[in-house]
Amino acid sequence: MLLALSVSTLWKAVLICGIVGLAVLTVVPEVPLGVLSWLRHTLPGKLAALFDAFFRWIQKRIWWFLSTGILLTVGVLCFLLARDPPWGPCRTPVEVTFAVSDETAPAVRRVADAFMRDEANWWGCRGVNVNVGALPADGIRNRLRDWTFPVEPSGGRTPRTPPGARPDGWLADLSEEVGYVRGRRDPKLTFGEPVTVAVSPLVIAAPSGLADDLAGDDLRPGAHDWAYLLRPRSSTRQVVRTYPLASNVGLATTAAAGPAADLSGEVRPDDNVHEVMCRYPDSAAAPPVVMTEQQFHEINLALSGTASAPRAPDGCFTAPATVRMTAGRTGTAPASATADVLAPLTAVYPKGGHALRYTCVPVLWSDLDRPGSVRRTVEEFCDALREALPRYGFRDHRGRLDTGALPPGSGWLKSEAPVALDWKAPVTSTIYQSRTRLADHVLLLVDNSGSMGNRAADGGTRLTAAGRLAQFIVTSRRGERTTGVQTFFPEDGRGSGPAAVTDGGRSLVERLDAVMDVRPSRPDPEMRALVVDALDRMAAIGGGQDRRVVLVLTDGGDPEGLAASDLRGRDGVRLVVLSFTGRGCAKKPLPELQEKGLMSCYDASSDPERALDEVFDELRRPR
Repeated sequence: MLLALSVSTLWKAVLICGIVGLAVLTVVPEVPLGVLSWLRHTLPGKLAALFDAFFRWIQKRIWWFLSTGILLTVGVLCFLLARDPPWGPCRTPVEVTFAVSDETAPAVRRVADAFMRDEANWWGCRGVNVNVGALPADGIRNRLRDWTFPVEPSGGRTPRTPPGARPDGWLADLSEEVGYVRGRRDPKLTFGEPVTVAVSPLVIAAPSGLADDLAGDDLRPGAHDWAYLLRPRSSTRQVVRTYPLASNVGLATTAAAGPAADLSGEVRPDDNVHEVMCRYPDSAAAPPVVMTEQQFHEINLALSGTASAPRAPDGCFTAPATVRMTAGRTGTAPASATADVLAPLTAVYPKGGHALRYTCVPVLWSDLDRPGSVRRTVEEFCDALREALPRYGFRDHRGRLDTGALPPGSGWLKSEAPVALDWKAPVTSTIYQSRTRLADHVLLLVDNSGSMGNRAADGGTRLTAAGRLAQFIVTSRRGERTTGVQTFFPEDGRGSGPAAVTDGGRSLVERLDAVMDVRPSRPDPEMRALVVDALDRMAAIGGGQDRRVVLVLTDGGDPEGLAASDLRGRDGVRLVVLSFTGRGCAKKPLPELQEKGLMSCYDASSDPERALDEVFDELRRPR
């Protein structure tokens, strides 16, 4: 019972009991002497002789002990009153901000609330504020980069930085995620010592019947590998996976099971697991969904009515899902009687024990003067996460499941399920492969006119920067449907129509090398004719809405004459321009066409890779 109390509540209770006890003893000193006298006559033999000497020693000094206790109590009270006077305002608490993925944030917020209560002083004034900022997984990685590399918009305006406070700590869902960001950061951003605070293996959660069908009636942990569990079936709904950029569960699943040719239509690119599950308040109607064991635990608690669903929209899981069961089948009631029985989801544990390893990382900024109290608070909160997260369905940092710390009725978790703590998730390659899925069909239109020979921000030419970026896209599109390269001067014969990349992109890379090897000297051709021809070629291929893209890599060229009518009616083909000069996107009529939503233009003059990231972000969202 006492262990359930917070530290601040516990010491306040002890202090109050001590004051009351000393007051009683001061008023009625005969009470302790009477107790000692009773013990003196009760103890046998030699113990009584020893206690008699002790009793006489205490009897002579009883007032000294009471006076000392009173003075110590008064001193402690005076110290507390002087440090935190109840009649004065509360001191400004230490403010720390933690960046957390939106899939992990619900549990972290609970730990933060308890941590702030424990750090309150004796009068209830809060000493620490822990602000938990939740973003999609890719949003956190991009922000950690954007805070150190302000985006340079076109038109020479002041660089913009992302909104919100820079984090003092980061709870990464995968330890490899830290390495990914560490390799792409500015020197003014440094990370402290990462600490693994919790682990949670991946599971496939489904209604009981679907889970049995999925696992072939063998629900033993690790009985089947990912290939078996994700194989297409005619009798079972497709297993739903979240996308690997917005969801770290999707990222870990893609790293463990491999990329999916087509994800279920029941999930959108920006969805996390909670948002998917909240569409199915009746668990019997839910599809099989890949999630962490901890998310499975929280959702089952919500279904049972013992806890609210994490990060759930209003009404999500407000009525626990039930199945109707005839009580007469159990032999305990007449067949006419019925009862509602809760229907929790069932977890299928894939072979391999692939898990998310949650890593707490102090974040330090050389251009921000943070007091030492902030760093200490970040370290203390990391320790609090390690201690408290296992109470919310996580496994501890060693991969052990503490069933005694979980709420009653949590028997759906299988502590015997193996966890691969040494699994190294290929986060970097998975992120790059996911990012470079521009569309099913991509045509790269590379400007090799004379102005592309001007110097770029990295010291090379604009053509070199555009060519290197095009090569990156090409080599990242192995296995995609078609990729093509065309230059502004197709008569040179260095282009290639859209075709499957079957050689790792080698032939297209060689074509781009040949383009970059020739010093550009010709004047800008009319861009309109080139763009219209490229759009017509992509429209002729056929395909779904937003799955065909013409990507123009230019310094602006000569877009005059390009009209809205040229871009409409192209069967959903998208036009995206990457400009390798700061003024390229401002050339008429490009701003007007952008405002009408007919095309997009991004400034790639200072950071081409960042501009490409923005293109990927846009193309993941349907128009």
